[in-house]
Amino acid sequence: MFNTIQVICASEKDKLILRGIFKNLGADAVFASDLNDALAVFEKARPAAVFTADGGEPPVEIQLREIRRVAPFIPVIPLLKRRDATRAVELMKAGAMDCAQSPWTEEELRPLYRKAVRLTGTPLELDSSALRRRRRSAALALAAFFAFAGFSGGLYYGYKKYSPKASHPHTFSLPYAHPTGIVIKKDAVLISDWFSQGLYEHSFKNFNITKVTSLPQVTPAAMTASQDALWLAGVNGVIERRLLDARYTQVSRTPALSPVPDGACFDGLYFWTVHSASGVITKRMPGDALTEMKKFKYPGKKLTAFTCDTRFLWAADPDLKAVVKMSLDDPERILVRSDLDAYASRTLKITAMAARDGRLWFAGEDGGRGLAFYRDEPK
Repeated sequence: MFNTIQVICASEKDKLILRGIFKNLGADAVFASDLNDALAVFEKARPAAVFTADGGEPPVEIQLREIRRVAPFIPVIPLLKRRDATRAVELMKAGAMDCAQSPWTEEELRPLYRKAVRLTGTPLELDSSALRRRRRSAALALAAFFAFAGFSGGLYYGYKKYSPKASHPHTFSLPYAHPTGIVIKKDAVLISDWFSQGLYEHSFKNFNITKVTSLPQVTPAAMTASQDALWLAGVNGVIERRLLDARYTQVSRTPALSPVPDGACFDGLYFWTVHSASGVITKRMPGDALTEMKKFKYPGKKLTAFTCDTRFLWAADPDLKAVVKMSLDDPERILVRSDLDAYASRTLKITAMAARDGRLWFAGEDGGRGLAFYRDEPK
C-alpha cells in the first residue's frame, strides 16, 4: 500500500534524489516547488506527512508554522541541508515531528518516513470498561446540563439584552514577527515583513496564508497600494512601484528619499510618507519620482504606524494609547482621538496600518509574536 506524502523542494536535482528514495520506501510522493504550491495541494487532499527541504523560500521555519496552522496533526519533517543538531532541536520545538540530517539517503529517511506514517495511521484503542464509565459520566453531565439550561438560558437572555455590547477587535496570529506594511485587497490581506523579506497574502476567510512572495533584494520598511500598483519602501529610502501581477513585478524606483520613510499611503490623489522617529509627514506628487510637495509635523505624541484613505490621515500613537484622525488639508490638527483597547498590552508595538471601507487594520508584534487585527474607524 502506497502512502501519499508531500515533498516541498525547489531544486530539480534534489527532487530527482528524493523521488527515487521515497519510491523505494513505498511512498507516493507529490512534489511542490514552494509553500504556495503546497498549500494548493492541501486544499484538495491531506497527505500522510510533509517533508520540506531546507534552503527554499520562505525559510523552513515559516513553512513549518504555516503548515501546522493549516493541518496541525500532519507530521512535518524538515530536510536539513547540513548537519545541525541545535537547529533540529529548535525546529522540533516549533512543531516538527523530527528532522532529517544531511546527506539525504534511504537509510536516513526510512525511519522518519515509517514513524510519520505510523503516527498518522495509529488507531485510538479504548478500554471497554473505561468507555462505559465515560458514557455514564457523560449521561449524568448531560442531565445536569439540561437541568441548569432553563435557569441559565433566562439569565443569559437578560444579560445579552441589557448589558452593554463589548467591542473587541478581531485578532489574528502571524507566523512572522516583523510586519512593516499592510494592504487590504479585494479578497485578501497583504502584509510585508522586513526580517523574512517577504510579502504574505492572507485569506479573508480564515487568515491562512495563501501566497508568499520573496523579496531577496528588498528589506521592506513600508507598503501601500494605488489603483494599479503596489509601492514598497525599502530601508535604503528607495520606493519601488510594482505591478499588481502574480509576481509583483518591479517597474520603477524613486531616488533614495530622506529621511527614510517607514510609513506610506495613497489618498486617491497624492502620496504621503512618514518618518516616525521625527514625526515628519510628507505630502508627495503622484509619479515614479514621488516628488516632495510639503512637510508637516505630526500633532500627537508618538507616531508608530500611519495610513490614509480618500478622506483622512490616520496614525497609531502608543503614548496616547489611541488612534488619531487628521485632515488631509491640515495634517497638523487632530480631528479625533480614539482610545485603542489593544494598547492595554504594554508590549504591543503597532508598526503598520491600512484603512478601507470604514475599517482600520493594524499589524505589529506583541511579546515577540506577530499579529494583525481590525476595528471600525472612530466617528
